[in-house]
Amino acid sequence: MAWHLPRTAAASSSILVLVLVLVSTATAATAKSKPFPKHAIPTMSGYLNINDAHNNSLYYAFYEATDPVTFPAPLLVWLQGGPGCSSLIGNFEEIGPYVLHCTSLTHNPYRWNRRFGVVFIDNPLGSGFSVPVSSPRDIPTDEPTVAAHLHAALQSFMALDDRRFFRARPLFLAGESYAGKYIPAAAAHILRANARLPVLRRLRLQGIAIGNGMTDPVEQVAVHASQAYFAGLINAEQREYLEAMQNETVRLVRDGEWQLARRKRNKILGFLKNATGVATLFNYARAEHYPLRPLTDLLNTREAREALGVRRRDDDVRWVRCRKAVDKALHGDIMRSVRGDVDYVLNKTRVRVLLFQGVFDLHLGPASVEAWVRRLTWPGLEDFLFANRTVWKPWGDGVLAGHVQAWGTLTNVVVAGAGHMAAGDNRPAAQAMIEGWVLQDGPFAGGADGPGQPSATS
Repeated sequence: MAWHLPRTAAASSSILVLVLVLVSTATAATAKSKPFPKHAIPTMSGYLNINDAHNNSLYYAFYEATDPVTFPAPLLVWLQGGPGCSSLIGNFEEIGPYVLHCTSLTHNPYRWNRRFGVVFIDNPLGSGFSVPVSSPRDIPTDEPTVAAHLHAALQSFMALDDRRFFRARPLFLAGESYAGKYIPAAAAHILRANARLPVLRRLRLQGIAIGNGMTDPVEQVAVHASQAYFAGLINAEQREYLEAMQNETVRLVRDGEWQLARRKRNKILGFLKNATGVATLFNYARAEHYPLRPLTDLLNTREAREALGVRRRDDDVRWVRCRKAVDKALHGDIMRSVRGDVDYVLNKTRVRVLLFQGVFDLHLGPASVEAWVRRLTWPGLEDFLFANRTVWKPWGDGVLAGHVQAWGTLTNVVVAGAGHMAAGDNRPAAQAMIEGWVLQDGPFAGGADGPGQPSATS
């Protein structure tokens, strides 16, 4: 005897079966899927003591080199900007072994830990998973304190290896955006500390790399109008209006009105955004803004926090891309310059300096960086400014990676097809750049006292 169901009942039954199948499939897929593939899990991760009064520490995630070509393989420290942004942005959206594609982590063939060990540090205190122990009042308010904390954290990292293998490895500091202030300040602090420390306690700092950095705000704020005008994004009248705002910002900086100057700069950027109509000032060639939500969702899952070694006592603290409390604490620091620290590194040591910028950045693009570089007191500056700015095509297929200008210990790279997050926008070029520069290969092979100039066919 056959059972006949009314059409509505039959349809409901079919839907129920379909739902059960989908739920079963989704459950199986969830059970099998791993938010963090094996090589996306850090080699080591945890917290580095910064020796402050409240026993605070900075979160880190370390990925050992997968295919080193030198021994010992250099160590690169990656710092994010903000201020207050997490270095895990750089890890999972730019240079790490696995990067986020839509909502899944996928292998990154252009990872920076191919040749080097890479340490991502949530810096300063308050950023990312670097949660203050007692209160937000522990968050530093100036660059000297940020630098001292970072130096202490790096000493703590070196102490993790009782064989002193970490300490024997060449050390490079790298990062982007507001890290353009952290890095020079930290480098100068490290070099001064090295002069006082026993040999076995010194850090082997060999170079610093700054991407689209905010380093000398008073010089950099003065070029926003020109950048946008010569990119064809504003007209002459708008340029004149912006230049008046820029002049007012410079005056406020000269008068020591740091917070007012920061607010005026924000108004400049707001006007630019409205006047140009671009999706994002970070990369005016993009049709839409960078996706922000997927990484936030991923890093607030239990699986992610366990894979990254986040301490359980911070379970109730939600990971955010950029912590407002850090921005607030450093509000009076933002418009201050650290150009003097870059001068110190270039003048007093043989530590190499790499500056790189994505060409489509309206925040801190190539013209912005050149503006403050021209104000350096480094004896090699004139030779650098007159050095050839040459075409860089590293892959032999005619594809442009960017343009390189170098002299002595200073190198500048303009990255093609990229914006503010140059290391993520053009990953092949960024990997070729950092590997060539650290290993002093190809167009980056110039010695500390030579021109280091690539040929036009490099």
